[in-house]
Amino acid sequence: MICPTDNIESILRQTYSGKAFFHTALGANFRWDIDTQKSLLTLIENQKITQVVFITKYMNIFYREVLEPEIEPFFNANETLLQLDKTLPDFFLNQSHPILRIMLLASRHLQKQQRYMLETSVLGKSLKHNKIITESFVYQTNNLIFYPPETIEKKVLLYGKLSPN
Repeated sequence: MICPTDNIESILRQTYSGKAFFHTALGANFRWDIDTQKSLLTLIENQKITQVVFITKYMNIFYREVLEPEIEPFFNANETLLQLDKTLPDFFLNQSHPILRIMLLASRHLQKQQRYMLETSVLGKSLKHNKIITESFVYQTNNLIFYPPETIEKKVLLYGKLSPN
C-alpha cells in the first residue's frame, strides 16, 4: 500500500525478494469501500499473500505540505494529516528538525491507515481471521532504510534524532 508520488516500487523490488503487488492511493489515503475491500481480499487470497505493508517516503509531498509552509501546495493536505500534526508535543514542535516531524507524521499517518484497514468489515475481518501480518514503514532516502513506527517514535521523540543505527 503506497502513494504513487513516492515512486518507490523499484526500490521495494530490489530490497525485498519475492512477489510484490502494489495498491496505491494519493497521500496514502486509501479508500475502504466494500468493492475495494472485496477486490483486495480476492487478490490476497488468490496470490496467497501473507503480509500487507503500508510504505511511504518521508519526503512525500503530502506530509511536507503540512509541515513546510514555504512549499507551494501541489495537493491540498488532507485534514487527517493536519489533525495528526496537532497530536505532537509542544516541545517537539518548537525544537525539532522539520525532517523529524515529517518522519513522525508519516509514520503516524500510515499507522492510522493500517488501523482503518483492520477495522473494515470485510477486509480487516478476514486479515485478522487469517492472521495476515500488517505493518507500516517510512522510507528514509538519505539512509536507504525502511523505519518501522516503533523505531521512529523511540528515536525521534525520546532522543530527538534519527540516526542510521
